[in-house]
Order: sequence, then structure tokens, then C-alpha cells
Amino acid sequence: MNKIRGLPPEVREPGPGVELGVEDGLLCQLIHSPEFNLFSKSVVFESNFIQVTKPGDWMNVCEGSTTMILGVTSSVPSLPLPNILLMANVTWPQGQFSTGNTPDSAPVITLSRILPLKFVELQICDRLQRILRIRTVTEKIYYLRLHEKHPETVFQFWIRLVKILQKGLSITTKDPRIQFTHCLVPKMSSSSTETTPESSLLLSSQPSESFMLLETKQTSDSFSHFSGRSQLTADSFQ
Repeated sequence: MNKIRGLPPEVREPGPGVELGVEDGLLCQLIHSPEFNLFSKSVVFESNFIQVTKPGDWMNVCEGSTTMILGVTSSVPSLPLPNILLMANVTWPQGQFSTGNTPDSAPVITLSRILPLKFVELQICDRLQRILRIRTVTEKIYYLRLHEKHPETVFQFWIRLVKILQKGLSITTKDPRIQFTHCLVPKMSSSSTETTPESSLLLSSQPSESFMLLETKQTSDSFSHFSGRSQLTADSFQ
């Protein structure tokens, strides 16, 4: 299992997704780092969760200083929907938590799962408690509660994502004239101060379907090679 300590923050103007803690976070920095170099051109939508027990009790599974990052991304940027689920365990020094990454609170992050979304069932388990239910193809079930420091808007993004994954989109990237913005959280205009989940969670497109298929094959081959080397794609850590 690979570990990486706090990464230096990127020096650039943060967008609304960064401010909400769902884009350019620890998980994104980890898989885009030279150590992994995975899905480097794809956006990663991520949030911090607390793993809890089965319905009824909702007791925390891990100690307070440990959280889980759940994220989705696309193996190819041109895909209209994410097709990869990422999971990582994070240990925060002295129980601190931050949606950003500062030198004073550098966590230890361990990548534990890389799973194709087609082998994962993602559901909203409890809206009031902001709990997701994840079931893998090996029948491993996780109950994850969104961290209390995330605003309600973030859980609305996850609700929207679950609906999109279940029902799909009304448009695809097969038509090269259709363009998608490469952003999971829309930029707020000067006349609007609210971010709506209905207008988010889209990935960018490429101008050619044949190019998309070629990229998919190449990425799939490299991903398979990585899977055999690191054994991070199966539920072998049960």
C-alpha cells in the first residue's frame, strides 16, 4: 500500500470547487503525483467522509483523526460521465481536518481502492445524516457519512451524481459539435452567488469519437498494467 505525506499546495486562483473542498484536493494531488501518475488529464470530484456502521447505530468505525476520501474520475477526459471510483484513508495530525492542504496540517493519505464504477453500486442511504451506501462487486458494503465540515451543497452534489450514474445523461460526446466544460463545479457569475448541483458534474469532451476510443484503449491497457503491479483495484484489503 502506498503512502504520501502532505503535498505542497498549488499556487493559483482557487475556483468554487476548490473552496468547497471537492476539486484539486488531496486525492486528486495523490493520483496525479509522479508516484501514481493516473488520469492526469481528468477532473477528480472528491469529498471527506467518516465510515460508519450499519443503519440504526451510525457509529464511527475509525478514530476521530481518520477520515476517508471518496472520489470519482474518468479514465479518459472525453467520457461524459466518471467511470472510476477512488477511495483513500487519511490520518490527520492531532485530529485536525481541513478541506485544503497546508504545511501545518499535512496528513498521511493511503490509496486503498481503485474500482470501475460499473462494478460499484452507489446509493443515498440517509439524506438527513448525509450518508452514502457503497456496495462493490464482491459484496463489500461501506456506509460513509459526509464530514460535518463540508457544507450541505457538497452532499447535494453527491445526490446529483448518484442520479446521473443511475439514469445517465440526455446527451453524449458522440457528436463532436457538443462541448462539455472541464469542470465539475460551475464557476459562479457576477449575478449569481449560488452553485447548483444540476449544472455540475460534467466532464470535458474531445472532438473525435475515434480518438476517444483510441484513448480509452490506451488508458485501459496502462491501467491494467498498473492494477497488476500494485493490487489496488481489488477488494483485497477486507
